[in-house]
Amino acid sequence: MRIALILATVISVYASESCYTIQLISKYNSKNNLELLKNSAYPESCKIMEIGKSLTVRCECVDKFAEAQKILPKYKNKYKNAEVSRTYKYRFETKSEKENGDSLVVQEVKNLKTTNDTNQTVLMEGELVAEKIQVDEVNATALVVEEIKTPVEKKILEPKILVSSNENKSSNKKKKKKKNKPKYKKKRDANYPYTRYLDKLKSKEGFGKFDYRYSFGAQFSYDLAYINEADAYYVENDWRRVRVSHEGSFFDKSLFYSLEYSFTGANKYKDVYLGYENKIRALNTDYRIKYGNIKIPFTLERYSSSKNITFMERGLNDSYADGRKLGAELFLSTKLDDSRLNLSVSTFSNSIDERVEDKIDQPGYATRLTYGYKFDKRHLISVGAAYMNQNMRGKDLKLNQASESEFIQEKYVSVRIADVDTIIKNNVEALYIYDKYSIQAEYTTLTTQTQLEDYSFGGYYVQGSYFFLGKGKNYKLKESKLGKINPNKDGALEFAVRYSYIDLNDKDEVGGTQTDYTYGFNWYYSSELKFMFNYVVAEPKGTDDYDGRLQIVQARALFAF
Repeated sequence: MRIALILATVISVYASESCYTIQLISKYNSKNNLELLKNSAYPESCKIMEIGKSLTVRCECVDKFAEAQKILPKYKNKYKNAEVSRTYKYRFETKSEKENGDSLVVQEVKNLKTTNDTNQTVLMEGELVAEKIQVDEVNATALVVEEIKTPVEKKILEPKILVSSNENKSSNKKKKKKKNKPKYKKKRDANYPYTRYLDKLKSKEGFGKFDYRYSFGAQFSYDLAYINEADAYYVENDWRRVRVSHEGSFFDKSLFYSLEYSFTGANKYKDVYLGYENKIRALNTDYRIKYGNIKIPFTLERYSSSKNITFMERGLNDSYADGRKLGAELFLSTKLDDSRLNLSVSTFSNSIDERVEDKIDQPGYATRLTYGYKFDKRHLISVGAAYMNQNMRGKDLKLNQASESEFIQEKYVSVRIADVDTIIKNNVEALYIYDKYSIQAEYTTLTTQTQLEDYSFGGYYVQGSYFFLGKGKNYKLKESKLGKINPNKDGALEFAVRYSYIDLNDKDEVGGTQTDYTYGFNWYYSSELKFMFNYVVAEPKGTDDYDGRLQIVQARALFAF
């Protein structure tokens, strides 16, 4: 754990300052391409950069995504492939600025050299050693000394009793057997030093006349990827998600709220809503009402948290799913012996981020119905269907897929439908869990209605997983979504495979098809810390840009509480 914390500290220092930029062109890193780019004329704000095995031309360096979006049109007129990207600010520094910055860092490192205090961070030239901060050290040490001391004292104070040799041997055998018997602990999270601090971020019991309870949370995901895309090879790394959240409730958790903000990605406002839940006793039905920036109830993977999905990215059919929208949701859950019947009905319009960007309002509604049956504690099945209808108000609809990686530079499977009046989406899902095995699948279709022609597209995935260590996958029947995995004292190891497919061809629109084969390995070190490894083989077909095979190797360190 200490090594992981040290690594996270080093990474956060290295990747803390980034900005949004306009990428004009990207080519494979070679001498010919470098000479070609150097001999070309670009605006003064642009720089030629060597990133991995790619050469890119990037312009401007702004802090907000919205600012980059405003700058993009002036470059689009001349460079059709220009797009908003993200990079580190130091890549735009001049040589003198870098040298000055390096000399300042070296001077600071020399000034901060210390060796005695264990609560300080020890910095030396060329290395960074993070010492573990000991909190309540005196109390913890006292407890350990007391535990060691007490048995010894008891042994001294107890009177010696003379017994025969046979009785003495038998008693020794019993003691040995009792001593050698291992004491198995199902959970080991309480043994981690940071858990005592996490416990302070939430109230276990309500207080005040309103029975107020609260909790603070965060999610940190750092990704590293090696990509073989067409004839280009490159390595990318960045923070995939950095989020903070706060939740609270009143009156025995009946009235509740959630606030979540993201420091990465285009959409900053995540869960921002107020809700109320109770029970209709006459119908034996639980109900929940939410209003605000909420998840649209449509697909299983999209409705579940990104912290709890099996792979680093969702399947190819996720191109048809929506994120959060500003609206209201009514959720009903009825218990039928060993089964659950859940119904979600939602009405929505533009999200908070879309309203900030002043986009045209596109209202809609969605519904999702699931049925789950529990055979026993670790054996269940769940099936469901969803429907969504949205008024596009004559705007264009663009669909594309990034081959299950946020770092992929080209989206080969892509289609744009002009002047769309309405889009209709359908989804069916199935999940089966038996002990440490699980099988999961979804099939999604999207139909566009225009004044001239209607188009239909589809996509699906099938995946399975097995836990070498740990109990297995966690699915919340009452909420119809994947839950958090709590590993045993030895952690949890999961191996998973997925077959995913998307089709963006219909009539005169040829967006191409793509098939992905994904292999994943997850190590759940604790309830809060997870390491993920994915190998993706993507095969786009029938596209204008590329027909072939892409290979992606990527890893993630995820810490969430």
